[in-house]
Amino acid sequence: MMALYCLISPGGAPGVTTTAVGVSLGWPGQVLLAECDPAGRRVLSGFLAERLRQPAGPGLLGLAMALQNDPHAAGTLADYTLPLTESGEQRLLCGVRDPRHVRQVAPVWRALVKAFLSGGGDVIADLGRVGGAETPVPVLEAADVVVIVLRPTLGQVDAARPRLEVLRRVLGEGPQIGLCLVDDGAYTAAEVKRVLEIPVFAELPFSAADARVLSDGAAPRLTFRTSLLMRRLDRLGKRMREAASEVADQVEQTRKGLAVPEAAP
Repeated sequence: MMALYCLISPGGAPGVTTTAVGVSLGWPGQVLLAECDPAGRRVLSGFLAERLRQPAGPGLLGLAMALQNDPHAAGTLADYTLPLTESGEQRLLCGVRDPRHVRQVAPVWRALVKAFLSGGGDVIADLGRVGGAETPVPVLEAADVVVIVLRPTLGQVDAARPRLEVLRRVLGEGPQIGLCLVDDGAYTAAEVKRVLEIPVFAELPFSAADARVLSDGAAPRLTFRTSLLMRRLDRLGKRMREAASEVADQVEQTRKGLAVPEAAP
């Protein structure tokens, strides 16, 4: 079962891209990390800065322009992506370099979602900060699971509340919405959960040294893969997959409930 997962932020740079990269690295099987943040790409100049062994390629902007010109001649998704890991199971669709180019992408977000899902694996979409006019709403509408990454501070929680209200109106009862808390604030997970009324999928430690590996491409220490941060990110990925399975089960139950019974002979 393929699923689309959206990671978003209410603002204040809580580490959405760092979280998205970390979850992608530990994903079992094929996954695409799609940078859909209108503010611009981060992974090429961050995690892949010293790891990239090939040209960056056309990325999201190139795929969007190809779909606009001739969807049937756009080629395969692999033509626009890069390996995120040596195995090639985890791949990256790098975002726009110049935020001004988002206006060229905006008309084809729905077609892009179809292209993302054509690769045969799961998709993790990094949408960055949401709430502005350039938020890729069609990507959110297609999501199975939406994860809000935030620090448990008054400012972040206050910013999350109106965005959560909009999300609920846009998404309806379909996808699951959960929280990923970065442990750098005054409030507990229970307090944030009570205020926002959505489940906490994971709590990440505030570990600057390990986070820099994911955000800036710093050299990892020997115990990086087994660090608390990476273990918690793996746990977040597992919880995301569980949520997607729950959504799929709900859809299946709804379909069964709507099925018209056959007439008795």
